[in-house]
Amino acid sequence: MRHLFAILAISLAASTTYGQSNTDKPESKSQKKDISYLVKLDLLSPIFRTAIVSFEKPLSKQSSLHLSGLYQDQSSAVSNAAYLSRFAATAEYRYYMSQTDAPRGFYVGSFIRYQWMKSEDWLWGQYMDPMGNYITTYAYQARELSTIGAGMSVGYQHIFKDKIAIDLFLGPAYNSGDKRIDPTSPYNSRPNDVFKPYVGYFLRTGFSVGLAF
Repeated sequence: MRHLFAILAISLAASTTYGQSNTDKPESKSQKKDISYLVKLDLLSPIFRTAIVSFEKPLSKQSSLHLSGLYQDQSSAVSNAAYLSRFAATAEYRYYMSQTDAPRGFYVGSFIRYQWMKSEDWLWGQYMDPMGNYITTYAYQARELSTIGAGMSVGYQHIFKDKIAIDLFLGPAYNSGDKRIDPTSPYNSRPNDVFKPYVGYFLRTGFSVGLAF
């Protein structure tokens, strides 16, 4: 009898352990894989003859560091310049507000940006001669401008199958360089209009797709 009770006890313990392991399996499948970093490419940027590549690294369950680089080579269809080339580097801190761990779900972000631009365009100025006549001057010049900017963003990021990331965001930004008058020529108002719309207030948006690792 003792042997019979021992066999029954072992069988009961084994069946209980097996049942618990089976019930645990669906839960493990539903768990999200931890993401170490993401590499993404913006899909809207080619419309503006721009290339934007970004890298994101989770810092905690609710935050991440998002770095991006931008290169642009465009005509006057978007900017005020006849020709404009642009480079920008952006560092953004993201705080995720969803129940899922970062980098998944809704987030708010704050960022700083360095930007360098070179333009080629007709610049004009106006001054008054000693006789009281207004004289307008024109010159085709290449100009360079470096700016520092900051802003905020609101977005959502979804990761399919723990591999494919889709990131959509929108938010305001401000870049320095929006001068109202040229100190060297009081008659030359808004000297950096050639760099519009990338100086002053600006709406920053993006739609990126990439890989999660």
